[in-house]
Amino acid sequence: MLRLARWLGPWTPATQAPTDDEVIREERVLAPSREGERPMRVWAYRPAKGAPHGSLLLLHGLHYLGPSDPRMDRFSRILAASGALVWAPFIPDFERLVLAPTVFRDCERALDALLAYDRRPPDRAPGVMSISFGSLPALHLASNREHSFKLSSLVLFGGYADLGDTMRFALEGEPGRLHDPYNRPVVFMNLVDHLGEALPQDRSPLMEAWRAYIDRTWGRPQLKSDPAAGEAIAREFADKLDPVWRSVFLRTAGVEPGMMDVFETAWARGRDRLAWLDPTEKMRSVRVPTYVLHGADDDVIPHRHARMFERQLPREHLRGVHVTGLYGHTGAAAPPWKSARQIVGEVATMIGALRAIDRASRG
Repeated sequence: MLRLARWLGPWTPATQAPTDDEVIREERVLAPSREGERPMRVWAYRPAKGAPHGSLLLLHGLHYLGPSDPRMDRFSRILAASGALVWAPFIPDFERLVLAPTVFRDCERALDALLAYDRRPPDRAPGVMSISFGSLPALHLASNREHSFKLSSLVLFGGYADLGDTMRFALEGEPGRLHDPYNRPVVFMNLVDHLGEALPQDRSPLMEAWRAYIDRTWGRPQLKSDPAAGEAIAREFADKLDPVWRSVFLRTAGVEPGMMDVFETAWARGRDRLAWLDPTEKMRSVRVPTYVLHGADDDVIPHRHARMFERQLPREHLRGVHVTGLYGHTGAAAPPWKSARQIVGEVATMIGALRAIDRASRG
């Protein structure tokens, strides 16, 4: 755990990571085994020297870069440098930013491939750790009879426990909480079929504009403090759209009034079809030791979801809930040092969080 603390503590800049001399990364491609499946890439990380002490299936959230996101790659390298084999699949639906039930089968395939990987310690069951929306397929693996017995533990970092609450927070935030407004298009990308019958059936122009807007705004923290720059980017893309889509795009980006009206209408129309995204039953059916981690300043999913998990997860399997100010939704956060008591509390929480990750990676 000391190696994790070295890299993930507030004393190490987030721009630093273990080098290729310390970590080996290789790519595998999982071939389809059933009709309708897609090839799926996996990045496997392991320590450059010595055999790994355990393995961890790492499930990313909704991000077009998947494990190649520099923050995910850094985290995987840190885990591998600490002695773990990290198995990080590129989840096709999550890369597309569109949720579909096929995510469950894809993550089952990833776990089965990890179990068959010849460099995995055969005497230790792997743990699974999820980031953000990866919590849903992680809960699936940890709750079903076919796969849960293959796992040693589950770590949920920044996961969601209530879809409607998560969507509303992504759209409008809350007073006094950090909020990333550039996630709004993802909400509507997953409600695009329910926007209204008066719109054209071919919604690809709108989907392409949302995706282009995401490409221009994600990973640029300066835009969060400069709404005018974000609005200018939104209007740039809106001007390229047919008028039938222009108003919809500007409202869903939060640039023009009416965003929540669009959402509530689409949510009412599509809620039943999205019921499979409700994690409640999976939470209640978890069968492995589980740790819940969440950033106090998470600007995508509010940290109250950690407490929702705490109430819903089986008491006999819940091993700890850690809400820390040291890690946000997308990486390390600025240390919130204000008093000696707070320093002690944050360090204790960090140790608890790192211990959970370390235990999961050891099996």
